[in-house]
Amino acid sequence: MHELSIIYNVIEIAKEYAEKNSLKKIDKINMSIGEFCCLQEDSLHFAFEGLQKGTLCENAKLHIEVQEAQAYCKNCNLEFKISFTDKLCPYCNAFSHQIMTGYEILVASIEGE
Repeated sequence: MHELSIIYNVIEIAKEYAEKNSLKKIDKINMSIGEFCCLQEDSLHFAFEGLQKGTLCENAKLHIEVQEAQAYCKNCNLEFKISFTDKLCPYCNAFSHQIMTGYEILVASIEGE
């Protein structure tokens, strides 16, 4: 279960951020996760509920925004939506090796007091 280690690291990032910004508690953590990461959103929330106890993140909310996967076509300078099995440019039908989004796991922002 990769979700557990990811959430552990998210909480560590939040703690570091809180220290640097003199926060006494974290109210909300916003994440951006690419659809190709193969993470289960409900498992992330479950892990967060368990790991947040006794930390600055206790009672905090975890908000996850899933980013759709996109690639870039060098031939026609077009950015387009892709799937695991289809990475062809819809305009020129060329295969794209330049995946722009879809694999990211980011802590986008942290809110607290």
